[in-house]
Amino acid sequence: MRKYIEFYLLKIFETVFSLFSFRISRWIGMCIGGIVFLVDQQHRLIARKNLCAVFRDKNLQEIDRIIKKVYFNLGQSLAEFFYIPWVDREFVNRFVEIKGKEYMDRALAQGKGVINVVGHFGNWELINPIYRVFNYPLTAVAYPQNNKLTNEVINQYRTSSGAVIVSNEEPYKNLVEILRQGGLLSLVADQDAGDHGIFVDFLGKQASTVKGPAILALRTSAPIIVTCLIRNGAGYQMIMSKPLEIVRTGNWKEDVLMNTRLWCKVLEDYIYQYPDQWFWLHRRWKTIEG
Repeated sequence: MRKYIEFYLLKIFETVFSLFSFRISRWIGMCIGGIVFLVDQQHRLIARKNLCAVFRDKNLQEIDRIIKKVYFNLGQSLAEFFYIPWVDREFVNRFVEIKGKEYMDRALAQGKGVINVVGHFGNWELINPIYRVFNYPLTAVAYPQNNKLTNEVINQYRTSSGAVIVSNEEPYKNLVEILRQGGLLSLVADQDAGDHGIFVDFLGKQASTVKGPAILALRTSAPIIVTCLIRNGAGYQMIMSKPLEIVRTGNWKEDVLMNTRLWCKVLEDYIYQYPDQWFWLHRRWKTIEG
């Protein structure tokens, strides 16, 4: 029963946002985020616990203000998601300030492919359609939703821009082949990785983190670039980092650890600077080392 409720709720949102302009839809989305903030005590408390652990110098009033803005951001992101089919050159020119595109262009020109690490930051769902505006050979790795009905709708929007979507269960050899063919492989990699992750310092605490980006970089010599789409007033600032300097010591375990820490550090810097734009509602430090 729940899967049908989620599906029809998603279709209602799709219908509502299609009736209004982009600007009004984002305002409606922000209002939805504000309502969810008031009623979603469970995730609000998770966010508060996470933020208090990271920002020990902030009082509860400051923490709660950040959390409220997180919900506003998520509400706006929901509205923006349904505009993915209309993300074109005109949209990018009007709403998006691009920084670091020259790094991505040079990295792709090397022919080794690029591993693009993305976090749940700003509106991460708009990154891939913006990449497709520049005709980048994009394949995005996505975690399937538990609800197959909503998963189908979500992937229809994600692929509407021309992006290729593969499951996180895609065979490793296929991901390697994408990079060897010079492709841009996008990975959302900042959530708890459970027992399969590697523990690195993330925002001052040891966190189980996916090893995929580091392993792929070490195996293929494809550079890693971290991309964030930051909400900036009525528009966005999309920042692509310089390709990370991959560490090779000859110790495989140490190399995976150090290179994972490299991209985590880049993402950390953005989170410290814009804490209200990261997804604090997730139990990032759920898995305990040992």
